[in-house]
Parts: sequence; C-alpha cells; structure tokens
Amino acid sequence: MNVPPDLLTLGERPLLVLADYDGTLAPIVPRPEEAWPEPGAREALERLLAGGRHRAAVVTGRLAEQVHAFLTLPDLPVVGLHGMEWPGEEIDPADAGAMRHLAAHLPAVPGLRAEDKGWTLAVHYREVAGDRQPDVEVALAAIPLPPGWEAIAGKKVREFRPGGFGKGRAAGRLAQMHPEHLPVFLGDDVTDEEGFVRLRALGGVTVKVGGGDTAAEYRVDSPADVVALLRAWVGA
Repeated sequence: MNVPPDLLTLGERPLLVLADYDGTLAPIVPRPEEAWPEPGAREALERLLAGGRHRAAVVTGRLAEQVHAFLTLPDLPVVGLHGMEWPGEEIDPADAGAMRHLAAHLPAVPGLRAEDKGWTLAVHYREVAGDRQPDVEVALAAIPLPPGWEAIAGKKVREFRPGGFGKGRAAGRLAQMHPEHLPVFLGDDVTDEEGFVRLRALGGVTVKVGGGDTAAEYRVDSPADVVALLRAWVGA
C-alpha cells in the first residue's frame, strides 16, 4: 500500500468523497462491461454512506445505471456522462444525428470498440494491436466534430461528448451543494484532471490514482489504495 499518511486522517473531518469509477473504484480492464469493483470498495462505500458523518458520490463518464449495476448501492449518488446525467433530473434528448456522424467516421481497425452511451460515444482501442494504436490515435483525433461537440483522450479511449459539461463542473456543483463538507476528488484519467483543478481552487483535496502527470495534490498507486483510504476515513 502506498498512501500518504496525512490522507489517512482526513476522515476526522466531515468529507464529501467524489470518486471516478474505472481505474479508481475498479481496476482498468479490456472490456468496460467487466469492470467489477475493487474488492472491498463496495463495502467501504456502504459503510461511509451509513455512518451519517460523510457523504459520497461517483462522478463518471459512464451511464449512472452502469455504475449502480456494479456497486448495487441505491443510496449512492452517481453523476454520469461527465456531468450530463444527475440523480433525479431529466437529461436533454440525445443528438442522434451527431452520434451517426461520429460512427460513420470511425476507422475500421480490428479490436476497435465503439461504446454508444446514447448521449456520448467512447471509442476504446486497448484491444487494437500495439503497433497500430498510434495510427488509431491520429485517426480518432482527426474526426470532424459535430457543432458544439468536443473530444477528450483517456487511457486507450477517446470520448466524444457535447461541450459544456465535464467532471470539473460536476465536482464544483457537488461541493456547492455540501458546503459543510471537505470535498475530496479521486480519479485516475485525463477526464479527472479538470475535477482536480476545480476542487483545488475551492480548497478541496485531490488524489490521483496511478501514474502520469497530474494537477492533483496527492497520489496513490491503485484502486486497492483507494479502498484503504475509504476504510480509514470510515474508521476515523
């Protein structure tokens, strides 16, 4: 376990724990549908929610229903689709024309997998042959975007989504909803960096999971370390 000691004592204060799912609460796996939570993650979150002192939410690029299916914690708020999907709120209709446009421009490469989330499109290339992945990255970056859309690169994935959302905005909104709690954001990927920047500006705590450049203040190695942090905060 590689956890900074001062992170372990954060639970002495009321926390608002905001966590990404893939790579943070669950290991990165080749197929998104097989991303079961890290052992102990569900139980630690359940105890965190039941204690009454802390609050928690998942902020993810996935659909909220997918995260709920993995964690089976109905009381856990999940903000899905990079902040497009909020608990109890209606989501705007999907732009089917934009999705068709993007699908029509995807390169035909063995191993490339397009994950249609209805409102956003995630194109995974982890299973593409290693020597072809650089060309796939170039091809995906060259896809013409529908008006008002943006693309963001992640770990062996490129996500296409409507502009104006993002985990930074979502994390900021959640922090404003719970001003009496210290916000803590945990994430592993490029899409989490805007959350780190936003929460650091608000005086929150930010934790990068895994390697790579980051704007986060702290770093841990793996989802197993995230579980260790959750357990420590519950017991503090």
